[in-house]
Amino acid sequence: MRILLVPLLCATALAGCTMPGSRAELAGANVSTARNFCAGSTSPECRFIDAPVQLGSTPTHLDGRALTFYPMSRKLTFVDGLNQAWIAPAGTLTDGASIPKVFINIVGSPTSPSFVNAAAIHDAICGIGNEQGEYYHTRTWQSTHRMFYDALRVGGTEEITAKVMFAAVYLGGPRWGVKGYRSDPRIANIPDIEMEAAMRQAKAYIEKDNPSIPKIERYLDRKLRMMFTRLDGGRDAMDNEGPIYVAE
Repeated sequence: MRILLVPLLCATALAGCTMPGSRAELAGANVSTARNFCAGSTSPECRFIDAPVQLGSTPTHLDGRALTFYPMSRKLTFVDGLNQAWIAPAGTLTDGASIPKVFINIVGSPTSPSFVNAAAIHDAICGIGNEQGEYYHTRTWQSTHRMFYDALRVGGTEEITAKVMFAAVYLGGPRWGVKGYRSDPRIANIPDIEMEAAMRQAKAYIEKDNPSIPKIERYLDRKLRMMFTRLDGGRDAMDNEGPIYVAE
């Protein structure tokens, strides 16, 4: 993992924020257990800085992606419920959506103004086209997807919608290895029809019960475990490996 130095950031508008790649971020298997999630656009502890996202005028087309990407013309910062700063620098490519393609028919194409700031920050950390970016993969996939939920809520996305979008990126979005964390490359081998069925069931569960984010994670972990079992011919290969993500 790259070690990043972000000089003077905590001495300015983000005084006291935990920075990317900090010891608190990487030390344990679940740094977010006791965290406060952002309640919405009026959350006092959560905020965007230099919002809304500003895009350049030159479109970029990436192989395999139907939507058009644009580079950000200025930096955008988000502070989450842990008082951690997340930065999308100028030049970050974003298409205004972070939902996996396989789930677009279920979730819809997320290009609402209430989504774009969250998508830009998420893209800076794990979006296609940003692999050489300063902050790419400098946080864990788990905390990055949780940040996406927070940023959606602060951007004005309704709670249930934000949780469904969070479920989509948790279930089918990018995962990357960080020491002390597990991710499983077999997710790419799960047939789309199974992933779509799992997402439809998750959406129904969220709309019915409005579960917490940790409960959604545990629900999706169970779904993935069942799909892995089918991939392995009925053998639950995860029994001796522990959960994908230890939530609260």
